[in-house]
Amino acid sequence: MSRSKFEPKGHLEIWKIYEDGEKELHWSEQNVITSGMGVGLSNLFSASGSSSIKDYQITYFQVGTGGDLTGYDQTQYKLNTHIPNSYDYGRLVQPDKDEDYTVAFADVEDLKPLENGSIVVGSKPFAKIRYSNVHRVAKNAVRYTLVLSPRSCNVTAPLNEVGLFMRNPLGADPVAPILVAYRPFTDIKKTDAFTLVFLWTIQF
Repeated sequence: MSRSKFEPKGHLEIWKIYEDGEKELHWSEQNVITSGMGVGLSNLFSASGSSSIKDYQITYFQVGTGGDLTGYDQTQYKLNTHIPNSYDYGRLVQPDKDEDYTVAFADVEDLKPLENGSIVVGSKPFAKIRYSNVHRVAKNAVRYTLVLSPRSCNVTAPLNEVGLFMRNPLGADPVAPILVAYRPFTDIKKTDAFTLVFLWTIQF
């Protein structure tokens, strides 16, 4: 009798959304599910980590400027060069009632993540994913809509990497998120001319 394997998969689309409604697809590729997903799920199934189910949810993301399209794999445990300042992510903008993807996240938290088996010393900014931007799109698939408003992440260097983080699988205090999915992509020079939308589907 063959044993079924639990192998999560992911796919990422990146869209530029302009003020006049024009949409431009910048990227559409499979992503890498990192070893951090295994760490989180092993803690969940063995009841050896957090006792709260919400700590195993994917609730944060980061973007960065150090992506390398040839130098990454499932052992990736952090972004190469994450956006260093909370204020670069911007603040809540007034949502457009007709388009969910224009709703920017309201919160950025400075947290000490779990990296390569240890909680780091210095804090890093993590953008929170709104619950309204998490949708079940199939029986075994969830889509996360990550939004950078026109005022978000307009930094000097182009954006070219993004990561999803599980909230706190070890049950650490304070919260220590872990990278569970990662993808470098071709450079995007972010400006206030467009909203940047990441549609990230994880299939479990």
